[in-house]
Order: sequence, then C-alpha cells, then structure tokens
Amino acid sequence: MMHRFFRRRVLGAAFLALLAVAGVVHAHVVPNMTVEAEFNSAGGYTLRINVDPRTFLAADPTSLPPVPASWYLEQTPEQVAATHEKAQQYLTSSLGVLFDGKKAALPACKVQAIDGADNTPLKADTQEVHLLATASGELPADAATFQIDFAKEANTSLILLHTQAGKTELRPQVIFPGETSRPFQLHVIATAPPADSSPPRANEVYVIVILAVACILGFIGSRLLNRFRHHHRAHRKPGDSQL
Repeated sequence: MMHRFFRRRVLGAAFLALLAVAGVVHAHVVPNMTVEAEFNSAGGYTLRINVDPRTFLAADPTSLPPVPASWYLEQTPEQVAATHEKAQQYLTSSLGVLFDGKKAALPACKVQAIDGADNTPLKADTQEVHLLATASGELPADAATFQIDFAKEANTSLILLHTQAGKTELRPQVIFPGETSRPFQLHVIATAPPADSSPPRANEVYVIVILAVACILGFIGSRLLNRFRHHHRAHRKPGDSQL
C-alpha cells in the first residue's frame, strides 16, 4: 500500500530541488509533507500523510538534520506513543478537510514509522525516518468537492495527490502554509439502491420461471387446439351435424 501511495514521490524531490536552485534552502533540506487523498466507490475516503518528524520537533524544521532511524528504534513503547501523539497533534492543527467548502476536522490517524528514502517499513539501517499517518472517514452525503486547508502555522510545504476509483490525478498540487487546495471534483460517491430494487431471491426467480413456462405452454396449447378445431370442421361429412 505504501508503494502505491508514494509512487509519485519524485514530484516532491523535484520540488525540493527547485527550492535549492532558487536559493531558498539555507541550512538542511527543507522537509515537506506528502498527502494522498483516496476516494472509493463505497463513499469513503483515506488520507495517507508522509510526515517528516522535524516538522513537529522544531519550530524551524531546517534547523535539524534528517532524523535517523535510531531516534525512533531506541524509543520505549511509551515514548513511541508520545511521538505518535505529537504527530497527530501537529497534523490536527495543520490540516483541515473541506467538503463543498465546509471545513471538517482531520480524522484520528494511525501512525507508523517508515524509511524516508523509499517509504518502505523502517529498517535498522534506515538513514532517515519518516512517519506515515493514515486517516479514514466517510464522505458527507451528496458531497461534490474536496479540499485541503493548510494552516498558516504549518512550517513546511505540502504536495497533494488525489486518487479516485483507483486512478491517480496527473496534476499534483503544491500548497504552502495559509493556502487551500483547489476543489477536487468527486465522482465516486455510492448511492444506496431503492428498497425495491434489490435482486430477486432464488425462490422468487424459480416462481417467475415456472409462471413464464406455464404461460408459454398455455399459449402453444391454445394455438394447437384452435388449429385442431378448424381442421375438424373443414373435413367433417355433410350428415355429421345431425348426429
């Protein structure tokens, strides 16, 4: 699943390279956040968010070097839970979701550590650790558009990808703090079928078939009977009517 989410991560690398050429990067490489918003035909959505820990470890993420795997691997279970909670708090304060322009809170996330280089599960020799936060929810009824609201207090940039019915949009967006993404048109919301439109059950199908066969046999029998009577009348002898 992670390789599907970040199959376009090269876009993030290209963006950072552009910043470096422009002279924006003065210290360490500027971390960014990558979000894929996926919408399914059942009316649900999932946000997969790649978070660089530096975004919530320092007010200025560029003041820190990339975070090594040892920082995470050497934490106790209690410390890991605290790290995940810090990531959740940062995302809750930085990201909002909008449906038809109406803002909703970011759902609670499930967080796991990943390799920042290739977004695979964290390994002992991982050079840079990132966190993958996954949030899922249900689309509001009749929602037509989706947007991300990126808070002014966010201390990084955001690359947004949309996936709908298994197809990824070819136009990723780069969003800066204080900006809102352009509306994304939703086309996958499932509508519940009417109560009387459910497919017939097996016994109902059986009855329908029997009735259809009976009607066909009755029609054929009627036609044969009419032909027999017509043939009989045409060939009876003159004195038969007196019998």
